[in-house]
Order: sequence, then structure tokens, then C-alpha cells
Amino acid sequence: MFGKGKINLTLERTHFEPGEIISGTINLSLKKPVQARGISISMIGEERSSSTSIGMGKGVSNSYRQQKVYDFKQDLDGEKEYVSGQEYSFEMKIPDDILNLTPQIPEIPGVAGNALKLVQAAATMTGGMRRIRVKWYLKAKLDVPGGVDISKKADIIIG
Repeated sequence: MFGKGKINLTLERTHFEPGEIISGTINLSLKKPVQARGISISMIGEERSSSTSIGMGKGVSNSYRQQKVYDFKQDLDGEKEYVSGQEYSFEMKIPDDILNLTPQIPEIPGVAGNALKLVQAAATMTGGMRRIRVKWYLKAKLDVPGGVDISKKADIIIG
């Protein structure tokens, strides 16, 4: 065990549908007591997109992008001294519309909108492909001031 210790994050299951409740426990395994601002659990969605373009005479180019589309934090306890063995149970409801939260490209009117449509059409004709997916995970975190936070992630599937 490196650093000040670790967090164990246990979930009843990892596959969920919108509207369901995620429940689990967080258990602290610390080397010695730690003064912290608090302990929390967050549900995070990160959109990861990649695109491949085939340019005329220029070969293949790939680009990747990642951005948070959802970040909900639930505090479980406040500022105090935390000790090994403390356990926290949590429940978190998944919003019914969570799968519709990914950012959409806005409709742009006028000349700029027509130019964007032409660029998109050209990308399609030259072999441009785009894949977008959202990675969902829970992150348990002990917020340690002036030091390295102790955290643990657990991947989940929604949908």
C-alpha cells in the first residue's frame, strides 16, 4: 500500500438502466489517521470521440477528444480526522434522461451554418468517420488538503 492508504469501492452490480439506483459501499484502509475535508462519491460521464479522415493525397489522420458530459458529486461526510476501517454506504439515482446528456452540435443559421454543412459533407465523401461513446464511472474520493487525495474509480455501464 503506497501513500497514506487506499479506498475500497464495492458495488452491488455494474450494469444499470436510466432511472435505477446505484448502491454500494466505500471502505477506508488507511496507514494512520488522515485529516481530510470530506469523503464523496461522484458519477462521471466522459465523452470520448475519435475521428478518422482520409485526405486526398495526404494519407490518413486520426484525432481524439475527451470531455466530461456529466459530473454529479454526493458528499458522504465532512471535514474531520478519518481512520482506517470507516465504511460508508451510498445510493445514487441515475437520471431518467441521462443518455440524452451528451453535447449536441448546435444548428448554425445562415452562411456559417451552410459552410459547416459543406465541411461535414466533404468529410463524409473523403472517408471521414466519427465514433463517439460515453464512458461512465464512479469515483470515491477522500479530499486531503495540501496533499494527494485518496481515490478509487469503478467503471459502470448505463444503457
